[in-house]
Amino acid sequence: IKGKLTSPSTIVCRYYFPIHIFPHTQILHTLDWNLVKTAIKHGIPVIYEREHYKKSDYDQSIVQNPLFQVAVTVADNIRDDMIRRGMPPEKIIKLHSGFNQSFLVRQPEPASEWRKKLLVDNRQRLVVYSGGLYRFKGVNLLVDVAKELPQIQFVFAGGNESQVQSYQQLAREKQANNVTFLGYIPHQQLPSLLQAADVLAHPHCSGEAASFTSPLKLFEYMASGTPIVATEIPPLMEFKSSSAIAGWCEPDNPAQLTRCLQQVLETYPRNVNGYAAQIEWGRQFSWENRMAKIMSNVAESIHPIISD
Repeated sequence: IKGKLTSPSTIVCRYYFPIHIFPHTQILHTLDWNLVKTAIKHGIPVIYEREHYKKSDYDQSIVQNPLFQVAVTVADNIRDDMIRRGMPPEKIIKLHSGFNQSFLVRQPEPASEWRKKLLVDNRQRLVVYSGGLYRFKGVNLLVDVAKELPQIQFVFAGGNESQVQSYQQLAREKQANNVTFLGYIPHQQLPSLLQAADVLAHPHCSGEAASFTSPLKLFEYMASGTPIVATEIPPLMEFKSSSAIAGWCEPDNPAQLTRCLQQVLETYPRNVNGYAAQIEWGRQFSWENRMAKIMSNVAESIHPIISD
């Protein structure tokens, strides 16, 4: 019989976790609301993460339970929605997603190999974009900019095969011959690619999607020590006063993005060791530091005991 009782989520939450996982669990950290409810009923303390709007109200017997320690979200609008849905405000903290500390490890030799591979036709400057291949992320915009700067090599990392093929066709139609789409890059290879660039581009467009964008990609950029050009979208405005971003420009403005890239390339010569001030400022956004902040909101009496 198909239905709620036989759904994968129900099977995992009601049967698998209580039998196989909970006996060995000191505290649960999850995005799954059904799993939160099951854990509380089994006496397991919970850290809950919420990334999107919820369609129903929160069960007060769960969120008011002392075992429900903290709810974490990455955006103010999601925090407001959680409160409207009945989440106690004092149990909510807003924290950005964190980057893996592997992005802080300098990889000069792999970075050099990337430059040898990607800098073709006597080009000396490399602009890299890393992320999803979507119009709202500014990919189309950056292709337009690339056409205006034929002496600079533009490289896009990310996207599935069909997206790559579609954007390769777009670049051909626009006669942007200085554009390369790498497709998906294994996570362990991404730090060296970011370190190989002269400038990293974060060209996100305006619109509704901009209000939900996580700055995680920006944090990975910061950790590379490579100068960054970013558009002025709401989630990034809190970083505008820092020195971690080399250049800012309006979203949806290819002419301004072109000028900004040119200015940063002229102002910031390539540094194989990365720009130290940018790296140091970005360290606060590592995943490890994020977890430390979360645990500071968890009662000390239920902190996990780590055995030798």
